[in-house]
Amino acid sequence: MTLCRTLTSSTLLALSLVVCAGVSLPGCGDKGGYRGGKKTKMRAWLDSPSGGEKSGSFIKFPQLDLSFEIPDTLYVFKNCDESSHSPEGDEKWVPIVSCASAGAAADPDGVGEAPADSDAIALTFYLAPKGRPIDERAVAYYNNAYKESGLKVEELAFNDDYFYKTGIYAKLQVMDESGTNAIREIQQFMWPVQDVVFIARMEYPYGDSRAIQQDWKAIMPYFKTAGDDIPK
Repeated sequence: MTLCRTLTSSTLLALSLVVCAGVSLPGCGDKGGYRGGKKTKMRAWLDSPSGGEKSGSFIKFPQLDLSFEIPDTLYVFKNCDESSHSPEGDEKWVPIVSCASAGAAADPDGVGEAPADSDAIALTFYLAPKGRPIDERAVAYYNNAYKESGLKVEELAFNDDYFYKTGIYAKLQVMDESGTNAIREIQQFMWPVQDVVFIARMEYPYGDSRAIQQDWKAIMPYFKTAGDDIPK
């Protein structure tokens, strides 16, 4: 089964306003690799994405130096599989793998139980070309850019040990037309590896009571890239 998580239209515009400085696109002066350098095999994969290898609970992409092990216990995002790799949105992020909810199904253990009309949501890992450094100094840039695009910044910080990854964590809120009430929430972490940026992202209704955060914490350590500082 192939999973595909489409970015909602409410956030496509907001995120595309900041993407040229964050992750490069052909229209943002991209000349190949990062800052005109030679492309790595990960950056080359973006030009012509190929499928991964699934064995048991593992999904591996040798060309991306990537291994994802599906956790044994998940409450909401129970359906994990390789994505279609079709670029999404104006920013052309390429989905790699996605863990999706069943939407209407309640958890049999009673954790994160959801009503029958709950939105189907997903935690998706994307890959994009690197367009600028993802470091402490970039936090101020993203803070201003997100606010200018209409998103409320609930939390934004650089972290050098976030599930063995170094990058920028963000919790953002999509506001209603009045700009005073949050209607959706975005949780995102992006971390650079050579000339690409990996992005973990989920979007869900604001105030969703399902065990979303538990699953985020369960999944993140199992998505391992060459840039992860995992203790030996």
